[in-house]
Amino acid sequence: MRFDRLEGYLVRLPLKKPLRISNAPTEFCETVLFRVESGGVSGWGEVAPGNSPILTEQWSGATYLTARDVVLPLLTEAQYVDRAESFADIFASIKGNRQARGVAEMAWQDLNARLRGEPLWKTLGGEKKPLKVGLTFDRFIEEDEFFNEMKRATDENFARLTLKIRPGWNVQILNFARLDTPSWLQLQVDVEGGLDFEKHSDTLYRMDDFFLNCVEQPLAAKDFVAHAMLKDAMRTPICLDESIESLEDAAMAFDLEACRVVCLKPGRVGGHWEARRIAEFAASKEITCYAGFDLQSSLGYRHLAALSSTSNFVLPTDYQRLNEILTFDPVAPLAAVEVTPELTPDSTEPPRPYRAVELWDEPGIGVDPDLEGLAPHILDKFEWTR
Repeated sequence: MRFDRLEGYLVRLPLKKPLRISNAPTEFCETVLFRVESGGVSGWGEVAPGNSPILTEQWSGATYLTARDVVLPLLTEAQYVDRAESFADIFASIKGNRQARGVAEMAWQDLNARLRGEPLWKTLGGEKKPLKVGLTFDRFIEEDEFFNEMKRATDENFARLTLKIRPGWNVQILNFARLDTPSWLQLQVDVEGGLDFEKHSDTLYRMDDFFLNCVEQPLAAKDFVAHAMLKDAMRTPICLDESIESLEDAAMAFDLEACRVVCLKPGRVGGHWEARRIAEFAASKEITCYAGFDLQSSLGYRHLAALSSTSNFVLPTDYQRLNEILTFDPVAPLAAVEVTPELTPDSTEPPRPYRAVELWDEPGIGVDPDLEGLAPHILDKFEWTR
């Protein structure tokens, strides 16, 4: 399809209350939106690698500038794209900066699905089904608040809870969480690369006491060898998140047998096409995936939900109650509804309800952003028209 219009936005979305992201309190979320238009139809993408380069080298301000100064000229020179894999050739000269590349590819994927007249999840090869979802809890100032939120999540039948392990918020709180939650609730921890294999081995080995889904990113992102050593020493599955930015990263991790689970985020790996390649390769190695969500608007979450509907996304998808977090959301949030599975002939007891996101039938991501409402939150914008 030929590009008629390309736009990018750097947006600052205020939060209803401060949150702790990568152990740094913040009162806003900076995110990058990208728009691709062809024949009067628009597709949208969103990435939010963070307000600053704390968790990874990439962050929203730099991603926006890369999209404006590098990605945009390459796309205008290309004039059109007819296949998702063409983006790899167009962006071949860019080193790293996968978030800036990914936001453009995701916008094109939305546009492509709209022009085909089908939902994005279907274009990606997904299946329309309720997507089990789970919540993530970061460090709370007050322990009472933590336990209240844990109880609320359990009462609402969320399928999984993730706890971020940080200094001052460590294994002891995990012990309390495991004792205070029912056995059916899936529990996992996310360390965000914050531990050292030599210095913190005792802490890591204690994770085996809590019957966890997985321990996510326990060590530094590119330390695949140490992750492989840790995997051999623990019963609990190791999940890699920040480590996996490309199919090449996945191949190295899988060859070293460094993990049994991968957390995939389409923006981090450069878009949906690369995410699907990694998920399919992981399946061939009997490694499962789940879809992770960085704080951003509901526009980006629809991309994540579409990816989650495809094959080999086994564990519950990340979810955030964005209506309780953002003061403004450019599209309506996808609600997490309670789903009760059907009773099967071999069931010995009634099936347990679970919280899930239901997919849409409208083309693409199913919605367009409210640009008028978004206007006060735009820090910068670029545009190109034919």
